[in-house]
Amino acid sequence: VVPERGDYVWIEDDAPPGAQLQGDTPWEFVTAPDHPVQSGTKSTRRRADALSQHFFTGANPTLKIGAGDRLFAWVWLDPRNPPKTVMLQFNDGAWEHRAFWGEDAIPFGSGDTPGHRAMGPLPETGKWVRLEVDAAHVGLPAGSEINGWAFTQFGGEVWWDHAGSVTQTPQAPREFSSLAAWEAFDRSLEKSPVPQPVRDAIKVEADKRSPDQQQQIRRYFLTSVYGPSRKDLEPLQKRVDDLTKQRNELDAAIPVSMIMQDLPKPRDTFVLRRGEYTLKGEKVEPGVPAIFPALPADAPRNRLGLARWLTDPAHPLTARVAVNRFWQQIFGTGIVKTAEDFGSQGQWPSNPELLDWLAVDFVESGWDIRRLLKQIMLSAAYRQTSRVTPELLLADPANELLSRGARYRLDAEVVRDSALLLGGLLRENLGGKSVRPYQPDGIWEAVAFVGSTTQYYKRDSGDALYRRSVYTFWKRTAPPPSLMAFDAPSRETCVARRARTNTPLQALVLMNDEQYVEAARNLASRMLQQPGDLSTRLSWGFRLCTGRTPETGELEVLLKTHLQHQQHFAATASEADKLLAIGLSPRLPEIAAADYAAMTMTANLLLNLDETITRE
Repeated sequence: VVPERGDYVWIEDDAPPGAQLQGDTPWEFVTAPDHPVQSGTKSTRRRADALSQHFFTGANPTLKIGAGDRLFAWVWLDPRNPPKTVMLQFNDGAWEHRAFWGEDAIPFGSGDTPGHRAMGPLPETGKWVRLEVDAAHVGLPAGSEINGWAFTQFGGEVWWDHAGSVTQTPQAPREFSSLAAWEAFDRSLEKSPVPQPVRDAIKVEADKRSPDQQQQIRRYFLTSVYGPSRKDLEPLQKRVDDLTKQRNELDAAIPVSMIMQDLPKPRDTFVLRRGEYTLKGEKVEPGVPAIFPALPADAPRNRLGLARWLTDPAHPLTARVAVNRFWQQIFGTGIVKTAEDFGSQGQWPSNPELLDWLAVDFVESGWDIRRLLKQIMLSAAYRQTSRVTPELLLADPANELLSRGARYRLDAEVVRDSALLLGGLLRENLGGKSVRPYQPDGIWEAVAFVGSTTQYYKRDSGDALYRRSVYTFWKRTAPPPSLMAFDAPSRETCVARRARTNTPLQALVLMNDEQYVEAARNLASRMLQQPGDLSTRLSWGFRLCTGRTPETGELEVLLKTHLQHQQHFAATASEADKLLAIGLSPRLPEIAAADYAAMTMTANLLLNLDETITRE
C-alpha cells in the first residue's frame, strides 16, 4: 500500500537527531508570546546587518526524498526590519541545493541553477508564510537523502519554524520481506544507498541475470535489507568488513613498482633508413645478439622472455657481472677491474676461478644478495689488515691477489655524510623531495639563460641542510661542487666505476667548505662536552673519526695544534666569532669563544685526516 502524500515535519522546536548545529552565531530558540511561533512551542530567531545563517549537518536518520516531493519551511519577517533576501539550503553531502526569495543578494551559487534558484519576491512581512520548492528543482532527485539544512538571510530580522517535506516516501527504514518487492522499489529510485554493482544487477531482467548477479542481489538482500536475516548476519558481516579493511590496509602498505604492459598485438618494427621514420626498411623481430645463446624456443619475445633469458643459470654473464659489482662495492675494485666492460676491450679478471665460483654459488643460492654480501664480508680476504710490507708491495702492487685488505678513499657522498655524522648533524629520515644544502653563490647563474627561473639557487634551511647526500638536488650542468671535487659523476652518463683521484682541491674543500666547517664546529661541541681533560677529549674525537686511539706522537701534535689555535683566538676574539658563525646550526653559548674556535679548528684537522676519509 502506497501511503498518501502529506507533510513530514523534520524540524520542529529542535534540530533532527544527530544534527550538528552551526552558524555565524549560536542558534537562538525563542518562545511565545514574546516572539512569533508558527507551531509547537519554539521558533528560531536571527537578526543580521548583512549575510548571516544558522544551519546543521549530520542529521541521522536523514530526510529521504521521493518522486514529486516538495521541501517547505515557515518564515516570519519583521515588518520594521525586513531582510533583502531569505534562502533555504539543503545538504546531501554538498551544499549545492538552494532556493531564495527576494533580491539576489546572497553570493552562494550562480545563475539559474539548482545551486541558486530564484523563487520570487520576498514573502509578506508581519505574518507566517509557508515557503515551498520542488526537491527536483534544486537538484534533489528521488532517492536523495538530506542530512543538513540551512536558514540563510541577508540583513533584517527573521523567525523560522516548522520545516520538512511534502512526501509519501516512508522516512523510517522500510522493511521488505519480498525480494521482488524490494527490487521493484529500488528500481523506482533515482538515487539509492544500495552499492552500484548491486543496483546494476537489479536493473537486469530476472531471467537474464548471470548466477553471479543473482547471488550478489540475494546476498545483499539477506545481509542488509531483510530484517530477520539481517539481525543474525550483521555481526558476521561486520567481522567480514573489518577483516577486509585490515587486508586492504596490508595490501596498501606493500611497496609497489611501476610496470609496463605489452600491447595485445605488438607493433611492427622496421630498420629506418638513415634514421628517417618515413623510410622503412627491413622488418625486424625481437631477439638477442647472435654471439650470445639464443632465446629458448618457447620464450615469449618480450621483456619477460628477455628477463628469463638473462637470469637463466646457463647465461655466461649476468651472475658474473652482478657478483663483480658487489665485489667492487666492498673492495673498491672488482675482480674484473673494468666493471662496465666485460667485453674484449675490458680487462681480464684477476682471479677467473673466484669469479666463476662466486657466480655459480650466487645463482644456486637463488640470487640471494644478502647471503652473497655476508659470505664476502666473513671471508679472510675481507677481514685482513690493509697494512703492507715491502715484500708484499713488490709482489702485489695493485692488490689484485688480495695480499692485504682493501684501502681506498670513500666516495664523495660518503665523505660528506661521514662528516655530518661525526658532527651529530646527519638526518637519516627516508624519502621525500630533493634538498639544497650549502653551495657557493652564482654557480647556477653561469649556466642558465638570462631571465630563467633556473639561474638562482635557493638554499634550504633546517633539517634539509643535513640530509644524506643521495637526496641532494642535482643540476647536471652545474653539479654540487663539493661532491664533484671528490669525483662524483656528473650524471650525464651512467657510470659503473668511479674514478678516484687525490688533489689539493679535496683538502681545500674539507678545510673551507661551509658544510665541513659547520660539521667541524659541531664535532668540537661534542668533544668539549666529553668529561675529562683536554687530552681525553682530543683522544675521544680522534677515535670517533678514525676508529682507533691516537699514538703518543699523534696526541702531542693535536695538543700543540690546539694550544696554538687557542692562543690565536684568545688574541683575536673577532676571528673566533667569525669562525663560529659559519653554518646555520646553533652554537653552544656557554663555551668561551676562544676555546670553542680552537677546538673547531682541531676538529677540522681530524675531518681532514686520510684515515677519516679512507676505508682501510
